[in-house]
Amino acid sequence: MLPNFLSRSPRGPAGSKHGRRLAIFLFAGTIGLGRWAAEAADRDALWTIVHGLCVLNKERADNPAPCASVDLIDGEESGSAVLKDLIGKTQFLLIPTRRLPGIEDPLVGTSVLPNYWRDAWAARKLVSLRAQKDLPRSAIGMAINAANARSQDQLHIHVDCVRADVRNALWARLPEIGASWTDLPVALAGHAYRARWIDGASPEPDPFILLAEDARASGVAMGEETLAVVGAERQDGKEGFILLARHAREGGRAHAEDLLDHGCALAAK
Repeated sequence: MLPNFLSRSPRGPAGSKHGRRLAIFLFAGTIGLGRWAAEAADRDALWTIVHGLCVLNKERADNPAPCASVDLIDGEESGSAVLKDLIGKTQFLLIPTRRLPGIEDPLVGTSVLPNYWRDAWAARKLVSLRAQKDLPRSAIGMAINAANARSQDQLHIHVDCVRADVRNALWARLPEIGASWTDLPVALAGHAYRARWIDGASPEPDPFILLAEDARASGVAMGEETLAVVGAERQDGKEGFILLARHAREGGRAHAEDLLDHGCALAAK
C-alpha cells in the first residue's frame, strides 16, 4: 500500500493521472531511482520529482520532501534541490530547479547559471551524516556524467565518497597537479583524465566554466565531457579541489561517477 501522501496529487485531485504518476515515481524510489528509471525508460523521473513535488512542497508548506533540501532564495530559475539517491548509503544528487537536460545545455559553462558545484559541495554534510562520520574534504567527490552516459535528462551532480584507490592515486600525484589542465599520468578507474587544481574552501570559480573554456580550446563538445571535482588539501594545508575531466572519444561513454564509491569504504577507515 502506498503511504497517504503518495496517494494524493500535489497539483490536482486525488486519483488524477498526474497524482498517480507522481505516486509511482516515489514508490519506485524504494527500489532505487536509477534502476527503476532505466527499466521504465522514463528519463524525466528526476525532473518530475524535483519540480512536481520538492519545489511545490517547499513553496506551499516549507517542506522540501521528498528532497532533503530545496533552495529557492533567488527564485526557481536559480535554485537547486538535494535528493537522496537510494542507490548507495551515502549518495546524494544536486539538481537545479530550472529545466536543464545536462552538461550539454548551452547555458552550462556560462555565467548565466549559478555555480551548482558550490551547492553540491555544501551537500557533503549530508554524506557525512549518512556515513555517521565526519569525513575529511579529501574523502568527498562530486561528478557529472557525459550526455551519452546518463539515465536522466535533468542535470544532476552526484555527491558521495571518493573511491579509496582514486584518492590514493591523487594524493601521490598532487604535487604535479597545477592551475592549468594537464594529462594525469595515471589511470583512474581504468581511464585517463585531465586534471587541474583550484584553490579555496569552496569550488570557485565555477568548474563548469573552467571545463567549457578547455573544451572550446580543444574543439570538444561539452556534451561529450565528464567532470569530477574532488576535495583536496596541499601539504602546506592549503585547501582546494582537483578537477578531473575526460572526453568520450569515438562514441565511448565518459562516466566520472565511476570515481565515486557509493559504498563509502573510506567511512570505515
